Amino acid sequence: MIGRHSPSTRARDADRAAVRARLDAAYADGQLTGAEHEARDARADAAGTLGELDELVADLQASSDVAAPARVRGWRPGVFAGVVVGLAVAAGVATFSWVRADPPSAPQEAAFDPAALRPVVVPTPSLVTRAGLEQYLADHLATFGDTLVDEVDFFEQHARVTRSVPGSPDRLVSYTYRGGFDADDVPRTRAVDTAVVDLATLDVDEIAGYIAGAPQSVGVPDGTVGHISVGISYDQPSVRIFVSNTARETGYLEVTPQGELIELHRFENRGTR
Repeated sequence: MIGRHSPSTRARDADRAAVRARLDAAYADGQLTGAEHEARDARADAAGTLGELDELVADLQASSDVAAPARVRGWRPGVFAGVVVGLAVAAGVATFSWVRADPPSAPQEAAFDPAALRPVVVPTPSLVTRAGLEQYLADHLATFGDTLVDEVDFFEQHARVTRSVPGSPDRLVSYTYRGGFDADDVPRTRAVDTAVVDLATLDVDEIAGYIAGAPQSVGVPDGTVGHISVGISYDQPSVRIFVSNTARETGYLEVTPQGELIELHRFENRGTR
C-alpha cells in the first residue's frame, strides 16, 4: 500500500476501505478470528497514516476466496426510502433474542469432539438467498441439536460459524459449512457469559426482503449481495447485508431481524460531483 509513499503519508478513505476489505476477506478464509477481525477493523477505521494501515495486513496472505466488501460511510437523510424496495412485510414477526449463559455450577468435562464431525461437501443453494438460509438453519439444527451461535457469516458457497462446545460453555469452536460442517480448529477458551444468538428466531422472510432490495438501497450499480453477517453488534443482535460489484464498489445495511433499520452505509462515488 505504501509504494512510493512514506509510512507517514496521510491515509485516504479509499485506503481505509481497501484495508477493511482485505480484513473481511482474511476473516472469511480463516486467517483471522472474529475477535481479531473486529479489533483490526476498528483500528483501520481510525488509522491516520498508510503505515498504520500496513501494520494491520502485513501478516496476512492474499485472499482469493471472497472479495469481501468494506464499510462505506455516509448515511444521509432521504436514503432510508431505498431500503423498503423489495421488503416482504410479514404479518407475524418472530422475535430475535440474545441470552447470556449462566456459569456452570461446577467444572464440566468436554464431551464433544469437533474432530468427530466428518467434512461433508454437498451442493447447496447460494447461502445469501432465502433458500440457502433455510437450508443452513435445517442442517445446523440437525448437526448440533440447537440453533445457538456466537456469530455466523454467510457467503455464496460457504458459511463460517463460531459457537460454544456443547456441554462446555467455556470452550468455542469455529466451523466451515459447505453442506456439512468441518471444524476449523481445536476448542479455544470462551467467556461463559458470551452473548449468543438463537438462529431459530431469525425471520427469514424479512431478511429475504432486505436481500432483494439491498443493492438499490445502498446505491451500488449492478451490485449483488455476497456476504451476510449475523451476530451481536454493539450489544444488540444484528444482521449485516453487504453489497458489492465487479468495480469493487461497496455498501451495506444493518438491520434487526425484525426488519428495523439500524444503519445504512451507501456507496459514495467521490470521483464525481
